[in-house]
Amino acid sequence: MRMLVGALWLVLSAGAAIAQDSGTVIRVEAREVLVPVIVTDSKGHHVTGLKSSDFHVQEDGVDQEIRSFSTDTAPDARALAALGGVATPPSGGSAVLPHTFVICLDTLHSSFPNLRGASEALTRLFEKEKTGTALFSIVAVGRQLQVLANATSDPAALAARIPSAAFQNRLGGGAAASFTSELNDLKNSLFDMCRRCPACGSHSNYHACDSQLQALQTRLDGEAERWNTLTSQMLAQWKAVVEELAKLPGGRTLVLVSDGFSLQPAREFYAAVSAFVPTDPRFKTAGQATLQPALEAVMRSAVAGNVRIDAIDSRGIAQPSFSSTGSMDASAPSDRSAPSVIGRGPSSNRGGALYSDMDRQAPVVSFQSGSGMEQAARATGGVYFHGTNDLLKPFRSALADGREYYLLGYAPTNATDDGSYRQITVEVAGKNLQVRAKAGYWAEKK
Repeated sequence: MRMLVGALWLVLSAGAAIAQDSGTVIRVEAREVLVPVIVTDSKGHHVTGLKSSDFHVQEDGVDQEIRSFSTDTAPDARALAALGGVATPPSGGSAVLPHTFVICLDTLHSSFPNLRGASEALTRLFEKEKTGTALFSIVAVGRQLQVLANATSDPAALAARIPSAAFQNRLGGGAAASFTSELNDLKNSLFDMCRRCPACGSHSNYHACDSQLQALQTRLDGEAERWNTLTSQMLAQWKAVVEELAKLPGGRTLVLVSDGFSLQPAREFYAAVSAFVPTDPRFKTAGQATLQPALEAVMRSAVAGNVRIDAIDSRGIAQPSFSSTGSMDASAPSDRSAPSVIGRGPSSNRGGALYSDMDRQAPVVSFQSGSGMEQAARATGGVYFHGTNDLLKPFRSALADGREYYLLGYAPTNATDDGSYRQITVEVAGKNLQVRAKAGYWAEKK
């Protein structure tokens, strides 16, 4: 955490300078809910020039009066010529606050090739970015929190730093490779067990493998618990980044780049096993352990601090499959290419029952791995980008959203701070436009 504070101390100092220069003290008697809103047309272009009267806001279905309204449009390069500088528009008026973007790389769950692809897209992004239009920082979460690039308004410096060996060597990817290796070892063990087990193809002798399957479940639960701990640590680091970003002045966007992570790590292991033992109830569900509360803590911090989260799935376009790696690849030895499924009999070829069962499980697991990213994006008014090999496009979209948005404020009619979740709905009256805003907030005491 101290490392991140050090990375952003210049921006924090700029925020303090802005507060001192303004000379104005504002006291708010009633709680005000601030809602950043992005409005686009049918082609995805940002819509500007709207007025407060164009917006309609509801909280839990009850109309709310908009009491404050402003727009945030990116300043030109002169406005932020100095890092964190306070600029006054040529026509006079209030100080221009920079928008801060933090690129957050998940080095725990992302493979090195995918992290490398994301870093190449970032290099191209910053090569075209204009100097002084925003503030940028790059951090990594995973086994430890790392600051990969300190906050700067000079994108050219980032474009030069990202391809360097010093930057690339800190990307990680080893943990994801370890997870894949563990999953492949599991599948190899299952192949060997099925080849030796007398129960294969026989319903009557199903329990002959019971002791082995019980030992397998114990092993899976141990491996899943380890990954549960690692993912929990990664989510805590992500929350810490959000909390630091929330302290900064101006607009705030966090862009998470990840191959996806499971909120119930045991599921991936259990899904592979269930294809081999489809009638065994022990592997139908992956227990009750879930990281949903840890993810919710991230979302609560982001919503409270008006930090928009955009999430980019770095896996690109791929057909999820459990049967395409390790011993289940087409190049596997012929004596393993047609194992039996316990309780179903032998598979006659690579497209047999076992492989079909495994590959039916894979898309479900893949979807679940991205669900946490999608939840965070939706809760904060961001976008979950997935199913694309062109990572440059979502990066550009995230930056564009941070430069053209409206900020609405209202004092909720329900002023009870009971910790409950309040749903927010924002509409633009009489216009066929797309509106994105945070989905709600938790009414907690300050």
